[in-house]
Amino acid sequence: MKKLIVILIFSIQPLYAASLTDILEKANKYTVKIQNSIIKPFIGDGYAGSGTGFLVNKKEGLIITNSHVAGSSPATNRVNFKNESPISAEQVYIDKELDFAILKVDPNLIPKNAIEAEIDCKQNYKQGDNTVAFGHPYSKDFTITRGIISGIRYEKLATFEAIQTDTPINPGNSGGPLISIATGKVIGMSSFGLDDTEGLNFAVPSIHFCKIIELQAEGKDPSPLNFQVLFASNDNLDNHLKVSKVLNKDSKLKVGDIVKSINNFEVSNPTQLSTQSRGLNEVKLTILRNNKEMNLNVKLKSKGSYSDRVGLIVSNALIENKFSDTYSGVSEEMFNSDGHLVVQSIDAGLASGILRTRDIILRVDGNAIKTVDELKKYLEGKKKVDLILRRVTYFRDSVVFFDRYDTLEIGEVKYLSF
Repeated sequence: MKKLIVILIFSIQPLYAASLTDILEKANKYTVKIQNSIIKPFIGDGYAGSGTGFLVNKKEGLIITNSHVAGSSPATNRVNFKNESPISAEQVYIDKELDFAILKVDPNLIPKNAIEAEIDCKQNYKQGDNTVAFGHPYSKDFTITRGIISGIRYEKLATFEAIQTDTPINPGNSGGPLISIATGKVIGMSSFGLDDTEGLNFAVPSIHFCKIIELQAEGKDPSPLNFQVLFASNDNLDNHLKVSKVLNKDSKLKVGDIVKSINNFEVSNPTQLSTQSRGLNEVKLTILRNNKEMNLNVKLKSKGSYSDRVGLIVSNALIENKFSDTYSGVSEEMFNSDGHLVVQSIDAGLASGILRTRDIILRVDGNAIKTVDELKKYLEGKKKVDLILRRVTYFRDSVVFFDRYDTLEIGEVKYLSF
């Protein structure tokens, strides 16, 4: 009997090792290293970074990664397959709501031995499943780490539904594949880990970015729809779809409504709602209002890709109308509810010392100007303008706002776009 047990143990171990070896061999062929350089960053971007991505369409040259790796500002991205020289990549689609981006390279420059990642788009994974993450942690290129799925939940700070895993996700892993050991398929995209913790790492579930890839391949707009509301969360109930504020007076939704399903698909958080509505312009919402269930048919517009954004460079300062780099609509509503223009970044030049990043521009020569097009038109022929600015800072652990005024000399004025 003891001999039989010994035989069984040694017959199982090689099979398991072969499975991991196969996963590693394939990941080496579809994973890339990404290096990023940004000249004029919008709020939330730095000037340079690096991370991971993986090939999903070899014929078209499409690689997916995190938006914070690809950059949500016009950027120079270069990717390299294992043991290959870097090649240029273009930002095709940027989705900060899901921390997701699509890059495109010249298909003719993709190595012949490169393969497409096999992605599980049906969510055939659950809490407790064994996983591995693949990427380039701390520049240890093409490296594999191992763990399990700790849970799948809506993460309010990241504002998307995430796979929590104790699989180590370190700087350089971002944008790389989280792979199921059982199937060898990609089940998520590594996104972030919490500082000063052990085993608290998070990935975007594949079921959500699969929808984007599918719509992109069909030539449809994969961007999330704009429901024009803010949602409140209840962690104990695991529900995050109670309307806390309505941003459009014509909306059929009201404060206090709880969204239960969309097109008869049950949802419990904004990411699920977003995924089920992508590619559509009209949806049926089932809501709970005053403890009564009712249906609403609503027409909605797309939020669009961040690659559609346009900024204005004024005297070496980049200006646009977003205050927050978080994905939370609540943050934007709290700090810039009137949609004023905001200083995104500043290089050495005329604006240096006058403006600071996140200055809210309340008035330009007494005028409330809220779009970059209006601002560009107004500044034509101007040598200087008087500004009223609002700044947020921190004092003794408190958030402090104060307004000030100053004069800015006008130098070069030009658009910045992708």
